[in-house]
Amino acid sequence: MIACAAALAALLAAVPVRAAAEEGGGAAARTLEGHRFQPPVLLEGPFTTTHVGIDTSMGRRIQDGAGAPPAALMGLPLPTHDGQKFFLFEERLAVGIAPVRGAEIGARAAFQMDVGGNAATTYLHGIRTGYEVRPHLGFEVLHSEVLGLSVGLRAGLVLAGGVRARPSGLVDAMMREADAVMREPARFICLRAGDLGCAFKTFDGAGALHVDERSFGVHALASAAKSFGQHVGIQASFGGEALDTRLRGGPNLDSRTAPRAYAASVAASVDLAPLAPVGAMLEAGIERGENRGLDRRNAEILGAAPMAYTTERVAAGVYYTGRDALTLGFIGTYGFTQARRAAGDTASPGPPTRALGGRLAFRYFF
Repeated sequence: MIACAAALAALLAAVPVRAAAEEGGGAAARTLEGHRFQPPVLLEGPFTTTHVGIDTSMGRRIQDGAGAPPAALMGLPLPTHDGQKFFLFEERLAVGIAPVRGAEIGARAAFQMDVGGNAATTYLHGIRTGYEVRPHLGFEVLHSEVLGLSVGLRAGLVLAGGVRARPSGLVDAMMREADAVMREPARFICLRAGDLGCAFKTFDGAGALHVDERSFGVHALASAAKSFGQHVGIQASFGGEALDTRLRGGPNLDSRTAPRAYAASVAASVDLAPLAPVGAMLEAGIERGENRGLDRRNAEILGAAPMAYTTERVAAGVYYTGRDALTLGFIGTYGFTQARRAAGDTASPGPPTRALGGRLAFRYFF
């Protein structure tokens, strides 16, 4: 860690003020009218570059609202469902190769982990780890210095997976197994005799504890960037994705859903270079989605998973802009989600969810 920090400090100190942009390369590819665009966090810009980057983010998500406590058969002292709190961690990797000007082959990958932050969340949700890989092809269909405008298209695949360990699933399976033993005389006799292997012969604790998730799909978006002189610029995008998701786990969970989502975002940026090697960006976006094929029972097993949702996000960050090829910034993010959850054969508004986090973003262009 100390060595990495020292190397980064040396890199920043090497050229304290940004030099004039060279022809070609990643610096020129993301410049319009002298304005050097920084990569946003809520959208993908139109520029095609050769780059590598890594983002690290941590935060917290809080779901409001109170609900009925989980079933407490046999008088178990289970926590009440008075809202859920999560601690979040995410690591993102970005790679791109531009074999020719205006085209990019790349991928975005992420590793996520969330952990319950209170008794109800620890019991109902537990801990989840997952990954997501998005290989893509990108094309810059317009890059005009005269207009100060760039337009791009990007499309690719989505490969994702995750596993969640839920104490509530284990308790639920134990209760189901105990109820089955009471209803079957032969197994009840085994229980009285102390033969637990015979009494609980169908019990699968490991299977009941976890839920596996696998997703495959496609994503596509269109984006644009417009400069307003050397120091100000704006980026915007609109896109969507379609997935096929398989959920397996206990008790008796084998669900196949078809999540669909679309989103629009805008990011305004300011770069003070060469007056000062500092820039800033303010972003906003909205996303709407639905889990097609998710029934009420599976939604309850998954901890009241939403049938549909609307998420509003904002982000604000400051960036070091003293190097042509380097992006280094700290960004604060906030999201507000309103979900519609299963209620009988329909969906009703669920409690809102708020997410607050911070992200350290690094990207180097070649």
